[in-house]
Amino acid sequence: MTLANLPEQDLPENHGRFRFLVADGCDLSRHEDNSFHLVHSNSVIEHVGEWSRMKQFASEVARVGQGYFVQTPHYWFPVEPHCLTPCFHWLPRPWRLALVQRFALGNWPRAAGLDDAVRIVDSARLLNRPMMAQLFPGASLLDERLAGLPKSIIAIRPPSLS
Repeated sequence: MTLANLPEQDLPENHGRFRFLVADGCDLSRHEDNSFHLVHSNSVIEHVGEWSRMKQFASEVARVGQGYFVQTPHYWFPVEPHCLTPCFHWLPRPWRLALVQRFALGNWPRAAGLDDAVRIVDSARLLNRPMMAQLFPGASLLDERLAGLPKSIIAIRPPSLS
């Protein structure tokens, strides 16, 4: 099993069946097409940056994986999962920037100023079902629900069994 993470993360040494590597999921050019049986991504795509990087990430997942399972929090779930604040992601951007400058919210520390607030707010860009369908054409989309509300979206392309 190969586990990839960003350069700024401390990675353990390879151990048994686990191999750890530093990689940017938007550029997996050192790996050949279909080089992994299954690519699993849990709450990553919303952190890679703007739409063009999300498209690169999705393209690389589909290219290197014979199959994939990509999960991301759902835009239409009422609690933003990173700052754990109800309806935060639906507020106008200036309000979100002002809030993170005034309060520590969930996993987010209080911003030191506007530049820090922009970095924090832009660190997670939630996706909806049409966006995931565009990013992963041909994948089956599954909504994970909590109390009947769409909590996350999962794009699934099973690997071929032959």
